[in-house]
Amino acid sequence: MRAAVAGARRMGALPARRRASAREATRNGVFISVDMEGMAGIVHLQQVMRGTSEFERSCRLMTAETNAAIAGARRAGVDRFVVNDSHGDMRNLVLEELDPGVEVISGFDKPFSMGAGLDATFEFAFFIGYHASAGTERAVMDHTYAGRMVSQVRINGQVQSEATLNAALAGNYGVRTALITGDQTAVAEAERELKGIHGVVVKQAIGRQAARSLHPVEACRRIEEGAFRAVTDGRERPVYRLKGPFELEIDWLSTAMADLVSYLPEIERASGRTVRYRSEDYLDCYRVLLALIGLAAPAAYQYPRP
Repeated sequence: MRAAVAGARRMGALPARRRASAREATRNGVFISVDMEGMAGIVHLQQVMRGTSEFERSCRLMTAETNAAIAGARRAGVDRFVVNDSHGDMRNLVLEELDPGVEVISGFDKPFSMGAGLDATFEFAFFIGYHASAGTERAVMDHTYAGRMVSQVRINGQVQSEATLNAALAGNYGVRTALITGDQTAVAEAERELKGIHGVVVKQAIGRQAARSLHPVEACRRIEEGAFRAVTDGRERPVYRLKGPFELEIDWLSTAMADLVSYLPEIERASGRTVRYRSEDYLDCYRVLLALIGLAAPAAYQYPRP
């Protein structure tokens, strides 16, 4: 028996549990995905669109809340951070004002978009400035990845937000999603699905473009404290993993969008505005979601603005 055990150890066949524990021990650092609509003080499209008079100020608010999350995690002992700029064209963070000890992923059309950079080396994921899913009541600028195109995204019949989609991506690598910040609806939506996640509410949404917000300084104070708690209390938090096989469904805002993506052989037309894709691999579903949004985009701009 001892010889068999020793042979199994040499072949790497014995204990998967021990190897898994070793992998956990080597995890370090926090991956931070930062959006803009969920920041304190931000309530209107004119604040989050490049080229508007308020946009530069919003970029500074976004940078300040990111720094607050980093500061809280540093207090808890974290010293490795990768920040993914996850809003719009993904070139929003004011780099010279960002914590100098971080790495930044910026720019559009990157693999896995808001989740670009996630891998199995991280211990935690933070979602800063997130918003609720498309169609959610009392949520500032609710949408799911593409506000001009997507009405709803479902996986295995369950409605998805950007937070749950990205938490499942993190879970695919064994990374725990530990923190989300945004309005009360975005936080509550995440808390329903992501058991044990720490949420920081920085504003109370009144409507799609109205909210009662904390002062930015107070919001940053609460985010820093939330990040500290998310790390110190987070190691017992379960990893969020969706169980396959996976059925991805997308409800588009118009039939023209469904028309465009239905030419692909593996895409099933489920109804006038709904398409369906099936896979054993969650990463495939995530990639296909992003690819279909790209393919459907021309239909979002086919009519001239009045």
